[in-house]
Amino acid sequence: MLKKYKWIVPLISKADRRVKAQILKNLAAKEKNFYPEGEYKADVKNLINCMLCPNMCRFDCGSLQAAQTESMSPAFKSRIGYFLSLGKIDPSLEENKEFVDLMYKCSNEENCKIWCPFDFSVVSLLETVREDLNDKGLMPAYCKEQIDKLKRTNTIEERNIFKTFGEKGIENIETDGNDEVYYYIGCQSMKIPNMVNAYIQILKKAGVKFSTNLDAKTCCGAPAFSIRELSVAKDFAEKNKELIQNTGAKIVLSDCPGCVETLTKRYQKAGIELKNVQVYHIAIYLNQLIKERKIKLKTQNQDMLETITIHDPCHLARNQSDTTSIREILQHIPSIKLVEPTCNKENTHCCGWSGTLHWADKDLAIREASSRVGELKETGALTFVSACPLCELGLEHGLTEIDKEKIQIKDISELLLESLLHD
Repeated sequence: MLKKYKWIVPLISKADRRVKAQILKNLAAKEKNFYPEGEYKADVKNLINCMLCPNMCRFDCGSLQAAQTESMSPAFKSRIGYFLSLGKIDPSLEENKEFVDLMYKCSNEENCKIWCPFDFSVVSLLETVREDLNDKGLMPAYCKEQIDKLKRTNTIEERNIFKTFGEKGIENIETDGNDEVYYYIGCQSMKIPNMVNAYIQILKKAGVKFSTNLDAKTCCGAPAFSIRELSVAKDFAEKNKELIQNTGAKIVLSDCPGCVETLTKRYQKAGIELKNVQVYHIAIYLNQLIKERKIKLKTQNQDMLETITIHDPCHLARNQSDTTSIREILQHIPSIKLVEPTCNKENTHCCGWSGTLHWADKDLAIREASSRVGELKETGALTFVSACPLCELGLEHGLTEIDKEKIQIKDISELLLESLLHD
């Protein structure tokens, strides 16, 4: 905490004695003045910590930068969350609906965590406030809609998107109960058939025994976890636990970093653990296969370099601390010239299409996506590469019509498949 706050020490030390005394007095009175009596699901202690913080994270919050309004700052959201949970702002009144909506205007990018001296994310704080709102029957209509779709279709689409594999030309590989690997395809991945088919072909060429089980597949439950409809979330966790166990696989690979986050950290917090199973993002696994020479790449003409830039997915780079897999795979593709964006790796900025923001305020999510596209365009690259279906869909929303004529958004799997040696 001191390391992150060392910049403020000289400011306090230079203050006169009266100001120093007032600061210490206020800090000492924090618990007495702000901590409420009673029980709340909201993380009141850390909401207060966030409220009283100098809020350096505001300069790196993608949603705030897109909105250009102070009400989108992390500390402001924490203040409102505190007031809503304690009833100081009545969330049931129609005139306070904007305050309730503010609890959902977050893209889950968690840049705030990088700056936070307490090492929490405002994302997690807002989720605890959502639990109190749910208990009061105040879940917004746009969230109820997602929960309704989860219950009806097992996905957040109007129909079960996994069962569209035939019309999308995606191969369904049923398990025989003795798989080496289970390829866990994300809901949004089904909207990018080229990506899914590329991963399937790569795994086949590497000789991996795996299945996809799209007939039985469901959402991982991440939307319900974000909305904090925990009974529904746990129901999906149990369904997925059974699905994974039925494959016999000890390794689960997902093309969606959000699914990896849910199958591991989210499930564990909910008390549901996938025992004797390792869950990875598929890029991590394929990078290892390349190192073991189980995947062989062809040598291409160095004169035909394609300039690309990387969009690091927030969940992969920041929440799962993997910034190397995509880059190491690209290093094995000699036809690639990589130009890094200014905000990259663990300091990446969000595509705008994660969390609950794009349900609560789609226009704002598009503005956040456009902001990130602008950062990637500054590299001069006309090919944006990522490893997350949500990111790739989000970035598409951020492209102008002119951009779409010249800029390509590709998944790392597509570049890797193009570079494989054919048998």
